[in-house]
Amino acid sequence: MAHRPKRGLKADIKGPLIIAAVLGVIAFAGVAIFGAGGTDHQAPLRLALSAGGGVFVVTLVVCATLIIAEKPNDEELGQGTGVNRRSADLYAQSRARRQARERAEEQGAGSASASASGADAGGSASADPKGSGAQGDDPKYGQRAHPEEHN
Repeated sequence: MAHRPKRGLKADIKGPLIIAAVLGVIAFAGVAIFGAGGTDHQAPLRLALSAGGGVFVVTLVVCATLIIAEKPNDEELGQGTGVNRRSADLYAQSRARRQARERAEEQGAGSASASASGADAGGSASADPKGSGAQGDDPKYGQRAHPEEHN
C-alpha cells in the first residue's frame, strides 16, 4: 500500500475547509433567496446564516471523518498469529490442502481403475454391501465430512 508523504497540517485542512465554505455559502444563498418567498419580502438572514453555518459544520465533520478513515494501518498489524491470522494466508493454506487432496484422489482413481479392470478380468472382486466405495468417505453424524476444509 502506498503511503502518503507527510504533509503539513495546513495542507490537510485547506481542502476540506474550502469545500465546507463553498457549500455553506451555497446553503446561505439558497435559504436567503428561497426563504423569502418572493421579491416582495425581506430575506430571512438569521435563517440563512443558521443554514449556512450548519452546512459548514456538518461538511467539516464529514470531511474530517473521511480523512481519519482513509489513514492506512501499519503493515505489521496485518500479521497475526493464532486467532488473529490473516484471512489471505488461511485461504492459501486451505486451497493448497484441497488441491493436494484432489491430486491424491486423481492418482488414486487412476490406480484404482487399473486394479479394477484387473479384478474384473479375474472375476473375484469383493462386493461392497452398500456399493458406495471406501468407508472413510461417508460422513459421520455430528461430525464434518472434511474438517480440514472448514477453518
